[in-house]
Amino acid sequence: MTATMSEFAGSSSAQFGLQGYLSNQPSAGVNPASTGGDIVVAIYNVPANLFDQAGRQLNITAAGGYAANGNTKQVKIFVGATAPAVGSAVSGGTKIADSSAVATNGAGWKLSASVSKYGAAGSNTQIGIHSGAQNGSAGAALLTPASLTLTESLSTNIVVTANATTTATDIVLNLFTVEAAN
Repeated sequence: MTATMSEFAGSSSAQFGLQGYLSNQPSAGVNPASTGGDIVVAIYNVPANLFDQAGRQLNITAAGGYAANGNTKQVKIFVGATAPAVGSAVSGGTKIADSSAVATNGAGWKLSASVSKYGAAGSNTQIGIHSGAQNGSAGAALLTPASLTLTESLSTNIVVTANATTTATDIVLNLFTVEAAN
């Protein structure tokens, strides 16, 4: 089934396809279950055939806070992780966003990325774009865009990981959203 609804941009003649949240996971706080590795703190399973034509896109946002200490902390977004489970180390997949390892003291963090389909239907051609990384008042370097070859006829996983090197409560995830855009 193809969505055919569209809207006008303001009072112009320009039209755009509808978009909206596929997953909105607010939380009082999720910490990694252990330290010293990329531990999964959130998962979204992208349904098969979402990337059925060029221009389909997912916009991904994860946000939370860091404990008030000088310990090293790092959060990441992966696409295509293999059989992920919250509380376990990530396995497989491609990293598409990274906060970098920081010692940010008592501040918020936010990561954002997109996965966009290009190429012919069924060609398994997508690109992961890291669009933002904020650690407190400091921005972090963006990753180089990642060429992806996700099998479009199968579901795939998007995960957020947290790597607290000293104490699991040094990182908290409060929000994970995945938004579709046609």
